[in-house]
Amino acid sequence: MASHSARNIKGLKNTIWADYSCWPDCDEGALSEDALSKFLARKKSIKAYLDGVPVSIIKSEFGLSETWIYRLITERCLCIHSDGQIYGWRALTPDLRIAPYKRTSPIVVNQWGGGAVGALQTVLDIYPDIKIKLDKRILSTPKTQTKLTILSRTTRSTWLWLLERLREKGLEIRGEWPFNTQTLGYHSINRYIKKKLAENPSKAILIEGGNELKRKMQAGDGVDRPIAKPFQRVEMDAHKIDARFTVAIPLTDGGYENKIIHRIWVIVIIEVITRLVLGYHMSLRKEISKEDVLRVIKKSLSPWKKISIHHSKKDFYSKDAGFASILGDEYIGICWDETSIDGALAEKAKAVEDALKNTVNSKLLTPNNSFSIRRSKDDRPFIESFFNKIGKYGFQKISNTTGNEPGATKGRDPVGVAITSQFQYEYAEELLDIIIANYNGTIHSRLSGRSPLQYLRYLVQSKSFIPRIVDSHLLETFFSYRKECIVKGGIAAGKRPYVNFENAIYTSPILGQRLDLTGKRIWIVADADSDSRIVRAVTLGGEHIDNLRVSPPWSRIPHTFETRRLICALIRNGKFRLNSQEDAVEAYINQVEASGGKLPPHPAYLSVRNFMAKYSAIVPEQYDEEKWSENNKTSFSEITQTVRAEFRGADRTSIDRQGQQTGEFRNPIKEKPTNKSIQKNIPTTLPPRRKTENK
Repeated sequence: MASHSARNIKGLKNTIWADYSCWPDCDEGALSEDALSKFLARKKSIKAYLDGVPVSIIKSEFGLSETWIYRLITERCLCIHSDGQIYGWRALTPDLRIAPYKRTSPIVVNQWGGGAVGALQTVLDIYPDIKIKLDKRILSTPKTQTKLTILSRTTRSTWLWLLERLREKGLEIRGEWPFNTQTLGYHSINRYIKKKLAENPSKAILIEGGNELKRKMQAGDGVDRPIAKPFQRVEMDAHKIDARFTVAIPLTDGGYENKIIHRIWVIVIIEVITRLVLGYHMSLRKEISKEDVLRVIKKSLSPWKKISIHHSKKDFYSKDAGFASILGDEYIGICWDETSIDGALAEKAKAVEDALKNTVNSKLLTPNNSFSIRRSKDDRPFIESFFNKIGKYGFQKISNTTGNEPGATKGRDPVGVAITSQFQYEYAEELLDIIIANYNGTIHSRLSGRSPLQYLRYLVQSKSFIPRIVDSHLLETFFSYRKECIVKGGIAAGKRPYVNFENAIYTSPILGQRLDLTGKRIWIVADADSDSRIVRAVTLGGEHIDNLRVSPPWSRIPHTFETRRLICALIRNGKFRLNSQEDAVEAYINQVEASGGKLPPHPAYLSVRNFMAKYSAIVPEQYDEEKWSENNKTSFSEITQTVRAEFRGADRTSIDRQGQQTGEFRNPIKEKPTNKSIQKNIPTTLPPRRKTENK
């Protein structure tokens, strides 16, 4: 270990560089034989000089004087390198220029254009005010977020600006540089701009690529996000599908109108080790909501089954396609430890964080508490790579694609293709399910020749990974939430007790008799992903009161709370007017369909249409020949309520008690209803209604 310098060197004493063993070194093997001999002579002489060896001995052995050694140290070795350290031993490399060239003779351009080396720096030294303005112009970043401005300045524009400033100083009249050259100093300005940007990398990043490139340059290299075991971390993100789709809106005079809808979002959860897609959800909203994020989490923990293809009887799923649940019951509901997201507002919602913590026992990784950076693709490489595959091998291969960049349509009209082909969003959901299921069953190059599903099975069967399964009871109540509500009405108000919840009035025969609850607070428990017409009322002490039903105008058509909020927003904004004695959901559907497709499809219409299609797929399964035998006294309304009770987890005894007290369900139907009567009581818009039904 070398000792500190025995001589007093300017700029070296009392610094960390006083110990020359800490100086940055260079690769001696990269030097030529002649350059290496010069380099070693300089290095050994400096070491001897700093160790206190007499100057006479150093000069006799290495041939270097004290003045020359002192200058090597102060003017070369201690100069600051572009990497922020001193040059150190790197400065001793022969023919290495450290200090910038400074011209000492007058600028005289010869007949061949030579003789003007260092002319630009000389001119800028003579006119420092121009140099300050030039540097500021080169390093200025556009304020694109607050005002209208030019995104970037070209080298030519900066060159013309400098020429104008030099003309103002009289250089053109006197025939001085650069006006006495053929190119007017263009190449010198170009080199000067590149040098300034290289000296200021942070400014150069903002100028060249803006905030997006800045975020990318800040992204880590993976050192801070190591994965030790399977299902330690999953990545979740949303992606807009690169294609245009339509919705078939029934018309009052028969037929239907195909209307272009906004771009559709797909939210995906992918496991990092196995590359397995655990679940996905296609959102019909213009921007994803916390409900969409909760749905994809629940789907990732639930069993999967193939979607029935409406337009073909062919099975487009590959032999090994599917999700984790096809491997067996022990693979259903596998939990994970960490959920990495990009920090979007919907994904940072407290409801999502609580659901992950309480149900999955997973930590939400956001830019505030982890390595990830806001909207940086490099921090979630696996899911971003998967989104590229969805586009490359899926929707971008179809003629209705918009492509992944401007001009990718190559003269095609995606909107026209979608309308002509009647490519509805329901078909997009079927295609998306096929693409993702086939991906899970396809051999992956990073999984030792296995598919994601095969690799998961291998890890479990080899005892390398023991799955942690979600509690089924927690999964059933995944979308349940509660809110304290005040029971209103009573004798003083002249009304039977009721509660206001989610822009509607809820009551029941039992609650209507509980005058003792008037003015008190109770819990209202609801399921955000099911039919919002029935909720559960519970006292603050946990005593079950009754299942409450919503009052008109929300009582006829099945819908979710999300749909109700969207329709209420339209009413508040004056875009939809509700008349008395009308069901709000039914009236809104009629208004959209009566417009003949002239109105743009609102997310509220798409939401209620999608939910009604799923709801109608559940209810008609209850109607078979046995239910309509001659001895069956059950009314159609009672069957509907029974299915709704099973669908919402409601208490059948409570529903029967409501029917007995209100008399609402006392009209027995002794004959089997026709298909037309079933469609009348269970509204659905898929497939489009026939002409007679529209009338």
